[in-house]
Amino acid sequence: MRAGDELTENTAGHVHDDRTHTRSADAMIPRNPLRALTSPALWRACAHLATDGLVAIAGLAVLTVLGAGICGIPLGLVGLPVTVAAGWALFRLAAFERSRFAITSGVAITEPPQPPWSWRSLESVVTFARSRCTWQLIAYFTLLTGVAWVTTIGVALIWAAPLMLALLPVYCHFLPSGEAAVGPWVVGSLPTTLLVSLVALLFGAFVSPLLVRPLMALDLALGRALLSRPRGMELVQRVKDLTESRAKVVDAAEAERKRIERDLHDGAQQRLVAMSITLGRATSRLKKSGDETTQKLVEDVRRETLHAITELRNLARGLHPPVLTDRGLEAALSAVAALAPVPVRLDVQVDPRPSATVEAVAYFMVTEALTNVAKHANASRAWVEIRRDDDQLNIKIGDDGQGGADPTRGSGLAGLEGRVSGVDGRLRISSPVGGPTVIEVDIPCG
Repeated sequence: MRAGDELTENTAGHVHDDRTHTRSADAMIPRNPLRALTSPALWRACAHLATDGLVAIAGLAVLTVLGAGICGIPLGLVGLPVTVAAGWALFRLAAFERSRFAITSGVAITEPPQPPWSWRSLESVVTFARSRCTWQLIAYFTLLTGVAWVTTIGVALIWAAPLMLALLPVYCHFLPSGEAAVGPWVVGSLPTTLLVSLVALLFGAFVSPLLVRPLMALDLALGRALLSRPRGMELVQRVKDLTESRAKVVDAAEAERKRIERDLHDGAQQRLVAMSITLGRATSRLKKSGDETTQKLVEDVRRETLHAITELRNLARGLHPPVLTDRGLEAALSAVAALAPVPVRLDVQVDPRPSATVEAVAYFMVTEALTNVAKHANASRAWVEIRRDDDQLNIKIGDDGQGGADPTRGSGLAGLEGRVSGVDGRLRISSPVGGPTVIEVDIPCG
């Protein structure tokens, strides 16, 4: 077996076909003829080849009905359901073929995606007709009609001819002339029939198993080429899966931030508030008792408790501000703009509201950008504009500072790029020396 042609398995134990690590079905049949005769792979391959004709007939029938349905589409009620039913049957028959390959040869062929089926929708038929997979399946069953003649008849002759000649001594004398023609030779005597029988047995033992290999290789090559998911589509599907999995990770992280903020607000923060109230009551009692030393200690502890409450509240707001969940971006960013060290003009028009994850990314994008303005820009004013354009959230943040912002210099812009890339957004920065600095962000929110 050649290097790189082995069959791979995933952790669940299912056979996986990744096109570069798949063993050929003909290679599963041992090259040693005597070993091949006792190998189940040989007889499974023979069963596969022998039933090619039945599958080809079924495929031809489905293609015929499909053609009739397409011709009947102008009739509306008749053509559409017939076309959809034939298309569905075409994909189901292809799934059966992939299962047949998996059972008889041990090779799994990647299943292509099916079009959405709707019995009375012309759009479903259009999607079906535009799918590259559809035309691959049509080509497969069209070509299988011719290939099946070779494989089915070929495997029958490979075994039937040696078997009939091996039994020649048994039935030769029952023939009308008592003789049989074997090619250009006529045999009838017992010694000659025994010699023919011996040669036939040797042929069946040493040659027939080797002839099955190319037939199965032909069958499998056709199946791999036309029954599997197209290479480009497989890559597109992988990108889609990775995008979806990354979105789930981002959503999960945002949900965890909300949970931590809620736990801090409802747990530790409430306990500290209760402690502060208790310390206040203790201070009042100590004041009446005249114990000024203890009163001062308690007041110091209460003051530190209030500072801890403030820090904890700021920490919780940094994780996920409750106002963002309750009232949306405009209200949450209004509070940020009010606390900014430079005047900020805020213009937010987002209707309808995007997902919680997108809102959180937009909120922290703006807060981090305004923090950078306060630290590095030496600006006298800043502005924030947020618009929703269908399935796109457009954010523009600017200031009239000194400019020269560069993400590679550790100015805080690298954190913005990280947040945007996590949700497939795009970040553009314009910051010439002398200013102004403008940051534009586009975030998908469909």
